[in-house]
Amino acid sequence: MGAWRWLAVVVLGLLLGRGTGFACVGTECMEIWSTADGGGALTVYWDFAHKKVQTFGFCLQGTCSYSNTDTGFITTGDPPPDGYYPLADNTEVKIEIVAIDPAVSMKNVNSFNLTMPGQAAVLGTAPTLHIHPSWQISVPEGTPLGDYGLSYKLTTSSALYTESQVYAVTLTNLPTPTPNQPTATATPTATPTPSPSPPPCPGDCNGDRAVSVAELVRGVSIALGGGVPCAAFDLNGDGTVAISELVAAVDAALDGCPMLPTPTATPPATLDEIQTTIFSPRCAIPLCHDSATHVQDLNLEAGAAYAQLVNVAPETAAASAAGLLRVDPGHPENSFLVVKVAGKPPDGEGEQMPETGGPLTAAEVQLIRDWIAQGANP
Repeated sequence: MGAWRWLAVVVLGLLLGRGTGFACVGTECMEIWSTADGGGALTVYWDFAHKKVQTFGFCLQGTCSYSNTDTGFITTGDPPPDGYYPLADNTEVKIEIVAIDPAVSMKNVNSFNLTMPGQAAVLGTAPTLHIHPSWQISVPEGTPLGDYGLSYKLTTSSALYTESQVYAVTLTNLPTPTPNQPTATATPTATPTPSPSPPPCPGDCNGDRAVSVAELVRGVSIALGGGVPCAAFDLNGDGTVAISELVAAVDAALDGCPMLPTPTATPPATLDEIQTTIFSPRCAIPLCHDSATHVQDLNLEAGAAYAQLVNVAPETAAASAAGLLRVDPGHPENSFLVVKVAGKPPDGEGEQMPETGGPLTAAEVQLIRDWIAQGANP
C-alpha cells in the first residue's frame, strides 16, 4: 500500500498543487456565485448556450459508456464577472436534477449518483467548494452519436440566498475535431488521424493490460508538460493529458483494465452489400444521387459510387473545411458519409441522409462504418 499512498500524493499534488484554476483545465468549471452582494439568488457563470460537456467512451458487451469529469463546479476566490458576487463563507450548495435524459446520469456527487428528476446532492460549501462529478451517457451499442440533455438548479439552506434558475446542460458523445486532420486536395490521400475513442486500457503505455505506478507517474509528468508522450493517456487525441484522463488511468490501475470482448469471426463488410441494400434503393434514385441529378456532384449508382466517395473531398463547404473526406479509408470518424447517415449533422453540413425511407437502422450505419474501418475496399 505504500506505493499507492505515494501515488495518491503525486496525483493530489497535480490536482491541488496548482490551485483550482489548473484543476479546471480542459472545460473550465461552472462557477457558482450570487446575484447580489450579501444575498440574492444562487447563479452559475458558464456559457450554457454554446458549450457542451464532451464525453469519451467505449463499448463492451453491447453497451456503450461515455463519461468525463470535466466540467466541474467551483466557488472561486478569483474576482467575479460583472454582476456576480461571492457567496458568504460556510454557504452549503446543493444541486437538484430538474429534467434528465434517460441515458444520462451524474455520478460521484459526494458519493451520490443522480439519475432522476428530484434527486439532489450536496456539491460543497463556500469558499472551498470544488467538485468534478462524472457526467455519463450510457446507451446500447449501435446507437447513433448525438447530444443529450440534463437540467438542474442550485439550492441552499442558507437564509441569505434563494435557489437558482434552472440551467440546461448539453452532454455530447459526438467526437471533437482532432488536430492535424487531412486537408482535402485535388488528389487527396488518406492520412491517419487520432481517434476520439480511448484505448482499451487508459494509461497502459506498454500494452501489457495493466497500469503500473511508473506509468501513472509518467502520465502525471506528461500532464505537467514533460515526460515521454504516451497515447494511452491522451484519450481524446488533443495532444494533452487532462485530469479526467489521469483519473481514468488511476481507475484502470485500481480496478484492472476493461475486459476485451471475446473475438468473433465477423464477415468483412463490402461495398457490394452497401450498394445493394442502401445506395441503389435509397440514394441513387431520381432527383437525388443518380447519374442524371447527382446532387452535390455525387453519383451513387453501381459502378460509380467507389470513385465518387473514397478519398474525395465533400462539396459541403463546412465539411471540407473541417478536413473530412467523403470516405477516409480506415477512419469512419473522418468520413462525411458517416456524418450524414449516423444522425443529424452539425450546422452547415446539411440534413441527415437518406431522405427516402427514413434514417438508416443502427445495423445499416454500422455496416458503413465497418466497411470504412476495414479499408473501404472496392
